[in-house]
Amino acid sequence: MVNRIAAAVPARRRALGGAGLGVLIMLIGCGLHNPHPVGSFERGAYYAERGNNLEAIQALESFTRHHPTDSLAAEAQYLKGETYMKMAEFPLAAVEFQILRKDYPVSERVPDAHFMEGEAYLAQVGKVERDITGAHQARLHFVRFMEEYPDSPHIPAVQARLQEISDLMVRKRLSQVKVYRQLGRHQAVAMALDDVLRYEANSVLIDEVIWERARTARKLDDDATAAEMYQRLIDGYPESRFTDRARRDLADLRERQEQEA
Repeated sequence: MVNRIAAAVPARRRALGGAGLGVLIMLIGCGLHNPHPVGSFERGAYYAERGNNLEAIQALESFTRHHPTDSLAAEAQYLKGETYMKMAEFPLAAVEFQILRKDYPVSERVPDAHFMEGEAYLAQVGKVERDITGAHQARLHFVRFMEEYPDSPHIPAVQARLQEISDLMVRKRLSQVKVYRQLGRHQAVAMALDDVLRYEANSVLIDEVIWERARTARKLDDDATAAEMYQRLIDGYPESRFTDRARRDLADLRERQEQEA
């Protein structure tokens, strides 16, 4: 390849000497890989489209640094954030989207960057056993997004993310409750479940929470709360896998109460 390039170079260019020829060949070789000029937005976009993520980041960074007022600067900033997302570098992606919102406040990309920043926070959350601080951060971020952009086309996705976060929070609490129960700390179980019922009432897992709260009430000899939870489960979640057991347990509880009366 190098020999063919060297042969194509006119003799007067070869007269520049070995070092000059080497630089020229290197530049020609780079041009064969990316046809767009160094420092251009198109160069970064070309790399990004082809999955050359590190090269894309470098090229886009060069463009935004040297052309901060260009009409494509905000788009380049957004593309940097997207590229970091593809690389699973979620904290860096969040920073890039933050920079876009701060440095290009009138750009049409601001709402998209706001949404993607929340996506980056949520993507940092691992399994339920791990720290879920990112989920709290994402929820606050998405709530603010809904307040600022109520008509955004991202709203359905934001609502889905909020549901996902709520379910994640409930799974985390149920995991904690299991440990408390094994330790015999039933009052702590009751407090944790009450918090879930208060703050995560829209979770798809709330029927399990109600069931566990009823069980915990029985452990605490709190028949009134147990009966309330059983009835809430029966009335609100007739298709739940816990409902038949709730009906049986509620009937047994009432029969016992009648016998003791």
